[in-house]
Amino acid sequence: MNSLFIDTTGKYLTLILESNNIVLGHYHLDGERKHTELTVPTIKKLLDEQHLKLKDLTALYLTMGPGSYTGIRVPITIAKILKTINPDFKVYTINSLLYQAGLDNCISMIDAKGGQFYFAIYQNGQEIIPIQLLTLENCREISQQFSGYEIREDLLEFDYLNNYLNLKPYFILNETVDDLIPLYFKKAVESNETNR
Repeated sequence: MNSLFIDTTGKYLTLILESNNIVLGHYHLDGERKHTELTVPTIKKLLDEQHLKLKDLTALYLTMGPGSYTGIRVPITIAKILKTINPDFKVYTINSLLYQAGLDNCISMIDAKGGQFYFAIYQNGQEIIPIQLLTLENCREISQQFSGYEIREDLLEFDYLNNYLNLKPYFILNETVDDLIPLYFKKAVESNETNR
């Protein structure tokens, strides 16, 4: 089973082509503000390098946010097209904060701009503090309660290959294109009481 993973929710375009948990090829490119132009040609290049066509893929794994609004929409649009063409095509999603955390004890943050951050805390793949949109001050306050947890920010420095492979059981199967709903947040909650 040939599967393609796509993450464009942060600064990097990450593509992983694998078959039965064996990585056939991958790209992790600086694609900030260029995900729309880079994603499809890079997918084609990755498939060409393995002498594969799009029709040879049986599943797509993708992050569905939070993160860059455009970056969230790119892989979801690709998935909707592939699923519409072939209803048997499997599409699996995971949130980008869990993808960044992997199976580690981790405080996972992504800059949402305007002094706000997408924030969650994970322990061995389980959500300890749910995804929230917080100010940096609120993130620091909550993080103090989790000493010993690694802080990862903005999908920059983490083992993207192993995180993907280790988290495959955590991805959610989307049965129809209507199930492919981006994970967006509007604005931070100002009250500290609601963030605990």
